[in-house]
Amino acid sequence: MRIQHLVMLAVLPFATNASQTSSLWSKLESRLDSSPKSLPPVYTTATRTPMQSEQILAAKDALLHSGDIAKSLLYVPGFSMVRKGGLGSEVLFRSQGASRVPILLDGGSLQGACGGRMDTSVTYIFPENYDHILLIKGPQDVRWGSLISGGAVFMRDITILDHNTLQADTSVLAGSFDRLDLHASALTGGKYGSLRAIASRYESGDYRTGSTSFSGGSATHSAYKRESASLIATLTPTKYTGIEFDIDIGRGFSSYQDRAMDARTFDRLSFSLKAQQQFQSEIVRWLDVRASWHEVDHIMDNFSHRQASADYRLSNPKRTNANARAELTLYLSYALTLYLGASYAYDDQKLRTSGSKSSINEANAILSQAYKPQFHFNYASIFMQGSYAQLDSASSVYFGARYDYALTHKASTAESTSNHLGSGFARYQYERGGFSYFIGLGLAQRSPDFWERTKGNGMGLKQESNLQLDAATAYKRENFSLQASLYSAYMWDYIALHYANGTNAFNTNALLAGTELEAKYGAFGLLYISGSLAYTYGQNLTTRSGLLAGAPLPQVAPLQAQVSLWLEHRGFLARADMLANAAQSRYAKDYGNVIGKDFGASLGFATLSIYGGYKRKNFSLLCGVENLTNALYSYHLSKSGVMVGGLAPTTRIYEPGRSYYMKLALGF
Repeated sequence: MRIQHLVMLAVLPFATNASQTSSLWSKLESRLDSSPKSLPPVYTTATRTPMQSEQILAAKDALLHSGDIAKSLLYVPGFSMVRKGGLGSEVLFRSQGASRVPILLDGGSLQGACGGRMDTSVTYIFPENYDHILLIKGPQDVRWGSLISGGAVFMRDITILDHNTLQADTSVLAGSFDRLDLHASALTGGKYGSLRAIASRYESGDYRTGSTSFSGGSATHSAYKRESASLIATLTPTKYTGIEFDIDIGRGFSSYQDRAMDARTFDRLSFSLKAQQQFQSEIVRWLDVRASWHEVDHIMDNFSHRQASADYRLSNPKRTNANARAELTLYLSYALTLYLGASYAYDDQKLRTSGSKSSINEANAILSQAYKPQFHFNYASIFMQGSYAQLDSASSVYFGARYDYALTHKASTAESTSNHLGSGFARYQYERGGFSYFIGLGLAQRSPDFWERTKGNGMGLKQESNLQLDAATAYKRENFSLQASLYSAYMWDYIALHYANGTNAFNTNALLAGTELEAKYGAFGLLYISGSLAYTYGQNLTTRSGLLAGAPLPQVAPLQAQVSLWLEHRGFLARADMLANAAQSRYAKDYGNVIGKDFGASLGFATLSIYGGYKRKNFSLLCGVENLTNALYSYHLSKSGVMVGGLAPTTRIYEPGRSYYMKLALGF
């Protein structure tokens, strides 16, 4: 499958080599994107110049040699992460995460079940099972939801085969800390349909941190294993019609250094149905219908992966997400395109928990008892998004509006509350002669999520609103590109948490502003260098719950920088990546969000990773070293550690030290 889209001028492609395949989406986008659209977050076809191709390749390779999606996204300016252990790190964009940056699967929601976010959405996602990711900046899109700070959509394309085909690919990655990643997929079919099977297994032992001495770093409670299997059946009765049915099964476990329990089981079962129809009408051109059902069954305890300190505890939350979405594309004229759509989502969370028990058997006994309902959510939405762009004009205008109705029911108290949410944006773009810019104003609103509702005052929270101004400019020549973006957001009824005498949620008003800069240069068709900077400034504007007006907004990442240098010639590749964070002295002690809290200033750091190898047609071999200098470091957005067996607690969860890996991939 070919990589189809760039969103916010960055995409992480995961397509396998399938030269005879294409997507229904690609047939449509040639019409939709005929006018100039190069600035984020417009969906543009990737122009694969050497420099752009290498930047895409670098992002993909970073993902494939990292078992953590959050860590991989650090190569995109503005993204940061929170470490928990070896699995399930939190993804943040412009220092916002959780429901402010939703992670969607083909447009539907799969949410973790744990009330403490032990299992985030990315815990259940195997990136190689998807074709590409759409990354959207800010509230400049309403098709995929009300995006407070942005979003990520993992997408699968419906496959069309020109003739009878049988092909497969496989890969194996072995690395430090007993890491072993296995992946295999096979595709067979013909003109009228296809069947694709995918299997993946990722596992690792406890990693060791970096060290300031020759004695080596400390062991971190972080071992994990994840397994998944996917079956994707496609029917293509005509060249304008595609129907796809997917089954995804996942299972795994993970150890955590940041909390008093570990994930004994991550079970996932998903069913998805997608239908796409292209019409020959001049006005009604495209219908896209999707439905999905996801269930995650998550068991955590304090005795399967660690020695229980005094008592035995087990908790077993289960969460079910059902999603339906329909979108119609209209060409009202050669210049005016409209997307009209509606969606519905059902979200149910229930729990059974043992409390404190004197033996393992007593704790496990809860697994034979019935679940107790906790929260139930319903979401209904309608949206309209459009663009006006004359083919002979350098200017274009984009706009959209969305309405969401959210209903929340708390079973234990029989409380119900509802929210009426409005979102919209308008954006002007200009492009000519390699120079482009845009300016856009967006409004997004969201209702408090499951994790916020479970905290003190959770059912009394108001809906959160963000009014944000975005601007960006870009310049591009054959071997050089430069882009800069600015944003400023006023967020009223911003939801924050106070971690003191229990955890209480409250609304306040906040300011967020920042910038991202990125440059790339290529020389001699052989040597390439890229660099980026990202900075976010956050300030609380209203005194609430002890957090003073004028105080720093909690959980804001410091200045981040990235520099990459690579050489490629006739399939040979050598690359070095430097990632750095400045020190962060702006914090609000004991305040935060559902992901974590501030507990002091953090130190700056820089890490260096190198890798290289050979790629030729359906063969590739990559070897590399991450954290070459074995630096001891942690991110500012890092949860506080706990005592696990003989492992000493730390104030922050430190990142892995020097590690080696080798990856072999073959296609047939």
